[in-house]
Amino acid sequence: MTSNEPTESPLPAMPPSIKDGEATRRILYDLRHFHLGDPTTRVRLEVLDKDFLPALLAPYRDASRLQYDYPLYLHPPEAGYGNEEGTHLAQPVAGFLEAAVDNFASGVDSARILKDNLQRLEWAIRKRLFDVDIPVEAGPLLRETSEEMVAQLALDADSTQMLKADIEQLLAVVPDTGQFLAYGHYPAIHLMIHLLRSRLIPRHNRFLSEIDKLAQGLEKLLQIEKEKSLESLEPAMVREAIGPSSGMFNAAALSEVMDHSQGSMGMSEERRRRIEQALQTLKSYEMEPVLVRFVHLEGIDESIFSTIPGFESITTDNPCVRAKELFDQEAARLAEIFSATRIAKLEIDNRYDEAIHDPWFESFNWEAFSQEELLLVPAVVALETALRAAGSAMPDFSRLLNSGRPVQILIRVLAHANPGRDTDTDPFAHFRTELGYLGISHRQAVVSQTSAARHQHLLHQFSTALKTTRTGMHMINVGLRPTGQDLGLNGWLVAGAALEGRAHPFFQINPAAGDSFADRMDFSDNPQPKKDWPLHPFSYLDDDGQTVSSELAFTFADYALLIQRLREHFVPVPLACDSELLLPVAEYLAMPEEESAQHIPYVWAINSNGELRQLAVTRTLIHACRDRLNFWRSLQEMAGVRSRYLELGIARARQQINAAAEAEKAQLQEAHQEEIEQVRAEVAGEVMGRLTGVLMGMDLTTGGMNLSMGSVVTSPAPEEETVDSLEPDAPPQTEVAEETLGFDEPWVDSPLCTSCNDCLMLNPLLFVYNDNKQAVIADPSAGTFAQLVEAAEFCPSKCIHPGNPQDPTEAGLDDLIERAQPFN
Repeated sequence: MTSNEPTESPLPAMPPSIKDGEATRRILYDLRHFHLGDPTTRVRLEVLDKDFLPALLAPYRDASRLQYDYPLYLHPPEAGYGNEEGTHLAQPVAGFLEAAVDNFASGVDSARILKDNLQRLEWAIRKRLFDVDIPVEAGPLLRETSEEMVAQLALDADSTQMLKADIEQLLAVVPDTGQFLAYGHYPAIHLMIHLLRSRLIPRHNRFLSEIDKLAQGLEKLLQIEKEKSLESLEPAMVREAIGPSSGMFNAAALSEVMDHSQGSMGMSEERRRRIEQALQTLKSYEMEPVLVRFVHLEGIDESIFSTIPGFESITTDNPCVRAKELFDQEAARLAEIFSATRIAKLEIDNRYDEAIHDPWFESFNWEAFSQEELLLVPAVVALETALRAAGSAMPDFSRLLNSGRPVQILIRVLAHANPGRDTDTDPFAHFRTELGYLGISHRQAVVSQTSAARHQHLLHQFSTALKTTRTGMHMINVGLRPTGQDLGLNGWLVAGAALEGRAHPFFQINPAAGDSFADRMDFSDNPQPKKDWPLHPFSYLDDDGQTVSSELAFTFADYALLIQRLREHFVPVPLACDSELLLPVAEYLAMPEEESAQHIPYVWAINSNGELRQLAVTRTLIHACRDRLNFWRSLQEMAGVRSRYLELGIARARQQINAAAEAEKAQLQEAHQEEIEQVRAEVAGEVMGRLTGVLMGMDLTTGGMNLSMGSVVTSPAPEEETVDSLEPDAPPQTEVAEETLGFDEPWVDSPLCTSCNDCLMLNPLLFVYNDNKQAVIADPSAGTFAQLVEAAEFCPSKCIHPGNPQDPTEAGLDDLIERAQPFN
């Protein structure tokens, strides 16, 4: 289910039971009524214990023994640490500790005691940060937990001294402003703020350096212009130009003898004023101390932001409207400095054209900002609720998304809930309002759906949105931490289960990447994205104690079992019930609805005693599963993972190819049949011609005639009646010895052979190919009459003639002779 290994435990087992046919019928009646929504059947069914978990999540029941990504170590934002995607700005504490120790102890045996106890240190940090919702300074916390660990280990003096020395080296490589962040109530907000500060602080420092260089360039221009003036030849200016050695010269006398010609043409008064104004703007600029403004409704504890430098929290009754106003204010303030920097660059390069640039700078505002300039505007982040975004705040929310302003909107969503309905009502009463789908309709906004439970994915989505300098909308799944604690799970695992159960799939639409979904859509980090539901190995003991290994799907119904208010949609199947009408939810959903109606869907669940049970689910929950599956398939299609258009196109292409192949095959068969008939006619004519010729040339007075299939020869006449003796003047005739072949012997019309190879595969000693690769009979005695008949039946051109049996003792001759008759 996750990247971490579950706690090892014995295999879950089905409780022993006695199956009862009569009881099964009664139970199925009650289960069917429960499935269809009849509340009266609950009194006749077992009550669902509160400790049941989805079977695949049961190994993670004890959260205190689970090693997972949080706490995270947040690298100092001032250092500009991390890659373009932002994924290296934060890392799990386990990886951070290992990397930090390797900085000073890369050898296998170096700092051995400390390395062996890094996991103990990790557990201690995680325990100290439980229920802490704000980032905590890493150095002091690491020192405290390290000292506690040393005391707990109670090593001998030498080992203790070595461990303490290694801990001091570890603390020395931890930056002062590094922080630890636990998976509290607001990890996504803190990660967004951390990413923004990590990008804005180095970027503003570079901008200040650029301003200094531009100011120096403008001052140099003015100095050069000043040196062209008469004032530059005054004695005071001469002394200033000479510098410290000016006392050795008579400045007044030197000024008298100097050439007072003006040199090149001086700059216009308009240009001088423009340069002086730009220089004054550059020199008076001071970086705004607030780099991130966070706009939200009432109800958030302001103390969680109090320790963040360069951060301002603003409470309002309409975050989207207020965020837009704040951005416009900051953009208007920065338009002056951005205008001054552009003018400075143009003047230094002597490329300022008053006819072009004067009107352009008169209307200069945020829409004319370059991407680099937009990235320098202090970030504005609006936090909206899912209910408001799908309800009363939708007009303002939509206008902000379509405004093009680089404001980021965070919406914290409950993966099981319906934003289009009030939280106090049944979330399954209507089809779910997918805010992500709504966001996609705003075609120029970046829309992403992610979760702090996968911090690298979240940081990557945030970073992509920030780089595009477009309005960004981010749906962040809330892991329902209190419910998770009731079940023995933590919020991080519950949020991960929402991803697995397709309750909160990940995606991002980035319009800056291109116009097609193939370019815009990021579908990464979804588990098994080509499947409807993720499949995972699962083993258990059946009621006979035998191990059963299979694959189990994790569906939306499995995720719903983690939500306290949705547990009313489940009921245990009594152990006495044994029926093929019970189907796992994944199989039930895969069936056509008209077929599935006769079945009752269930999920596998395990209680704290390790008992594996089937839990029947309601039709209402099944409808919700279908709804989530429908949205998942829509995302698959947009991502190109599973396109129905492609499937239909492939089916049509396959049908066309098959139809063309069948037509070509029929045409070839027809042509082949015509060719066979033509060859048959030609061969028959040739045989009849030869026979006629022989008959026409026979001497009927000899009384001898030997007919054999394949040739006709005359029997020799008595010596005294030879042709020579009767016709002495006739030339001597040479007798032609021809192959003698009787009608009862097997033969092949070789010219008709299509070289199909069927007869050779039957008996390669009986049948061989001649030089034309056409079959002939090599040795009739090398095979049986049955093989000859079978070859004749197989032959597509019907050119094999079995003749009569050569071996009268062969079995089944009567039947074989009858089968051979059509071919002789």
